[in-house]
Amino acid sequence: MARPKTPKKLNYYGLDWLGYANSIEVTGDWNRDQLAIEMVCFRIGLKRSERGLGKFGHFKRIVELLWNNPDLNSTKKFIWCEEAETVIREFCVEDEVGGAGPTSLGKTEPLALWAVVNYLCDPTHTKVILMSTTIKGAKDRVWGRAQAYLRSLPDYPGKPLWSSNLIKGPDPSSDPSKPAEFWEESGMFLYAGEQGKASESLEKLIGIKAARTGKPVTDIGEMKNLPEFAGLAELMSNEDLEDLLPRLCNLSENRTGRIIFGIDEATGVATAILDAYRNNMQPGNDGYIQLIMLGNPNLHMDTFGLFCEPENGWDNVSVKDDRWRTKTGGLCLRFNAENNSRIKGNRKVTWMLTQKAIDEMAINNGGRESLYYYRFVLGMWCPQGMSIGVYSQADVTLSGAMGKAVWGFQKPVLHSSLDPNFTIGGDKASCTFFHYGQDTAGRKVMEIKEQIAIKVDAGNNEVPIPYQIAREWKRECIQRGVIPFNACYDATGGGVPFGAIVSQEWSPKVQAITWAGKASKTPIGNERNPDKSRVTANQRFSNKMTEIWYGAHPFLRRGQIKGITTALATELCSRMNADRPESTLSNAVTVETKKVYKRREGHSPDDSDSFLNGVEHLKTRHGFKPLGDIPTAGAAPATKTKDSPWEVFKQRARRITTKTNLPR
Repeated sequence: MARPKTPKKLNYYGLDWLGYANSIEVTGDWNRDQLAIEMVCFRIGLKRSERGLGKFGHFKRIVELLWNNPDLNSTKKFIWCEEAETVIREFCVEDEVGGAGPTSLGKTEPLALWAVVNYLCDPTHTKVILMSTTIKGAKDRVWGRAQAYLRSLPDYPGKPLWSSNLIKGPDPSSDPSKPAEFWEESGMFLYAGEQGKASESLEKLIGIKAARTGKPVTDIGEMKNLPEFAGLAELMSNEDLEDLLPRLCNLSENRTGRIIFGIDEATGVATAILDAYRNNMQPGNDGYIQLIMLGNPNLHMDTFGLFCEPENGWDNVSVKDDRWRTKTGGLCLRFNAENNSRIKGNRKVTWMLTQKAIDEMAINNGGRESLYYYRFVLGMWCPQGMSIGVYSQADVTLSGAMGKAVWGFQKPVLHSSLDPNFTIGGDKASCTFFHYGQDTAGRKVMEIKEQIAIKVDAGNNEVPIPYQIAREWKRECIQRGVIPFNACYDATGGGVPFGAIVSQEWSPKVQAITWAGKASKTPIGNERNPDKSRVTANQRFSNKMTEIWYGAHPFLRRGQIKGITTALATELCSRMNADRPESTLSNAVTVETKKVYKRREGHSPDDSDSFLNGVEHLKTRHGFKPLGDIPTAGAAPATKTKDSPWEVFKQRARRITTKTNLPR
C-alpha cells in the first residue's frame, strides 16, 4: 500500500535501514506522522552513527513538535536554556541523576517534561512515579507542571483520574472491537514522601514492577536469530549488534517496560523512600528503572545528601565542582545561581535570580558564607566543618548522637515531652518519648525512642482542640507507662491555659516549661569566663527560647544524647541564628523566630522543640548535667568518670580490703 502524500517530506532517519519504517502507521498529517517517527527514534536512542539524532536530539524534536510548534499554537511552551539542556542530556544517558541547585532555577520543569515525554512515547509499558514532600506541594510543582503539559495536548493516551492523582495506561490486552480498557501497570502516579507521612507511599513502592507484555530477550545470540533482525546481522559487526539489538527489542511485542521515578524537593523526603528504591524497586525489576532527585542542598545526612554523596567523599568536592560521580554510580549535577542563564544574558528565563536579587539575599540572610546562601544561591552543601546554625551536622554525627545507648544494670525510665500545636507559630502537636538512665560507661544519657504527632479531630465541635490534645497525649503516655512526674509540655503562649487542662485531665505533677522571657543564670555546661567564673545562660543568650534551643550542646559534646533520627537532625541543623541589629552592642546570641524558619523551610520546627523541651525537663527536674571537662566524641571512658559503676566498685573494694578490715 502506497504511503499517503504529505505536505512535507517525512524524515525517517535510519528507521528504513533498520527495517522499522514500514511499522509506523502514517495518517497524512505531517506533524502527527513525524512525531510518531521521533518517538520511535527516542525509544531506541537512535545514534548519529545510526543516522539518528541521538536520544536527546529526538527528545528535543518531540518537544518542538508538541509544545513549541507554531502550527499547533499550544497553550504550553517549554523554554530551552543552558540548565535545562544540561540536565535533560544527562536524563537521556544516566540511570541515577541528582540535580542540586539554587532557588528559582526552574529544576522542576525539565523533570515534569521528561516524565511526560517518556510516558507518551510508550504509554503501555512506562510507569512514571512523581513525588514531592506533600501531595499539595507536588500539585503546585512537578505534578502540576506535568498535568499542564498533558492538558495542553488535543489528546493523549490513558485514562486520567486527576482527583486520585494518577493516569491509568492503556491495557494492551484490550479487545480492539470494544471500548478501550486501562490498567495501573503503566501510567503516571503521584506519591507523597514527607518525613513521617511516607508509609502509604512505601507500601506502594515496595514490590512495584515495570509493565511488560512478555519475557524479555537478553541473549544476544538469540536476538540475532530473530527474523526481524536477519538483515542487520548480515550488515553490522557483532559489536554494533550487541549495542543496537537490545534497544530494538524494546520495540517488539515481547518487551519489558520502564519505571521513571522522579522526586522533587528531595531534601524533605523520608530516607525510607531511598531505602525502598535501593532494596526493593531496583533489584526487583528486570526492565529499565531510573531515579531522579532534585532539591536545594541542605545536609549531607538527609535523603538528598545521601543520594548525591560523592564517590570519594564530601571532602573531595567544593563550590568549584559542577558535577561528580556518586557513591552508587550515579551523577550529581550542581547549578550555581551566580552564573545562571539570566545573568549570562538569556532574557527568556525571567524566573531565574538576577544579580541584584542575589546581592540582596546575601545581605539579608547572613552573608555569602551562610547556610542560606549555600543552599539557595550556590546550590551546594556546606563544608562539613563549617558552623552554619544553632547545630551543625558535625555536632550530631561526631557525637554519636545518631547511635543507640548501651544501658547499665538499671533499666532506663521513659519520659515524654509535648510541643502543643497551638503555641506561637506551631504546626502540629509533636510528642517525643525518650529514655533517661545510666549507660555502661556510667554517664547519665537521654535516648530518643520515638516522635509522634498527637492526633486531633478538627471537625469535633463538642471537644475543644486543647482538651483533645491533652487527652490523647495522656492516653499515649499511659499506654507506654510514662508517669505524670516524667512528662512535660511547652507552656509558652497558648500553653498557659493548656496547663490547667493537663492538670484537670491528667495530673498537676506534669511539668510546665516556659520558653518566654529572659535567659536564666544557669551555668552553661562547663564553660568558663576569662576570670575562671562559670559562663551563665544570660551572658550568652538573649532570651529563654535561645537558651533552650542551645541546651543540647554540652550533652552532645559529651556523648550523652542518643537516638537522634535523620529527620530530627535535619530539622535541628536547619535552625539559624538571627542577625544582631547593628545598633546593639550586645554579643548575646538569638535564635531566629519560628516565622522566619517556616518561611524558609516550609514547616515549623515542632519536633526539634519537643525534643529540646525534653532536654530542659531532664535538666530542671531530674538533674541531667553534662560530664566534666573531658573531651569526648562518643562514649567517654568509664575510668574517667568518677561515679561510673567501675569506679564505685573499685572504691568499695579498696574500703573493704584495707589492712584494718581484713581478718588476721
